[in-house]
Amino acid sequence: MEVLICIISGFFWALFDLTRKLSLKFFSPKSILICLMLMQSILFLVWTFCTDFSLDLKNYLIPGCLLIIIGVISALLFLKAISNSELSLTIPLLSFTPLFSAVLSYFLLNEKLTAIQYFAISFIIIGALILYSSSFKISSIFQSIITIKENLSAKIMIIVAFSWSITPILDKISLKYSSINIHGLFQSLGMLLILIFFSIPEIKKLKQFKINKINLILLTIFIGITATILQFYAILNNYVPIMEAIKRTIGQFGSLFFGYFVFKEKITSQKIVGLIFLSVGILNII
Repeated sequence: MEVLICIISGFFWALFDLTRKLSLKFFSPKSILICLMLMQSILFLVWTFCTDFSLDLKNYLIPGCLLIIIGVISALLFLKAISNSELSLTIPLLSFTPLFSAVLSYFLLNEKLTAIQYFAISFIIIGALILYSSSFKISSIFQSIITIKENLSAKIMIIVAFSWSITPILDKISLKYSSINIHGLFQSLGMLLILIFFSIPEIKKLKQFKINKINLILLTIFIGITATILQFYAILNNYVPIMEAIKRTIGQFGSLFFGYFVFKEKITSQKIVGLIFLSVGILNII
């Protein structure tokens, strides 16, 4: 049951990647996040009033505030990365998230992994290099290090991967001192207030939303909220690296599928082999 929650959460995150990229054709990144955080705040507020909640503010405050800051910055960077590059090239780089999570959770949560699981890290790195290589030659694979270094979207997504490796760890720490509903309310409301403070021009543009595109943003919000809530439950019942491994494996194959069928992105042999290496690495972390 615990793993099933991770799998379902992973599917919703993959769908969330798709709808966010589609939404970026019509709305700015800040506008999307403002709408998402507004609806999340309302949902968690109602949830908090309708059911019991718990909060140890003294112990919650530091990890909770760090989460808000990291959440705003990483969400904006993520939207910037997928708006300027192919979904099937940027999303797989989030495979570094369970890698970073494995290392960080060892030091922060004392969640120890085996030698095989750490060996899997090499598969993730090799998979990322193959993904950005022009051929299967050794020289081309190593050349992809420079390609990634010079690709702005790739660099941004690796930063996002590192940021998102920290957030579930901080989520798990925060949920020791709060219930899911009050944690969700604190996070969404905090992010909303920060976004509003720095996004007055975007808020004015919300009036210009095209009516025929409202369904798209509403669908994005629904999927995003569902994915977030499912991840909270997944974190409570699983090690963070395991949750991230399942989530990212589903996400990277979702990016290949949606990239091809929705955005007409090419499926190359390098992408397929790269994703296989990434998946083997991720699954061995489990």
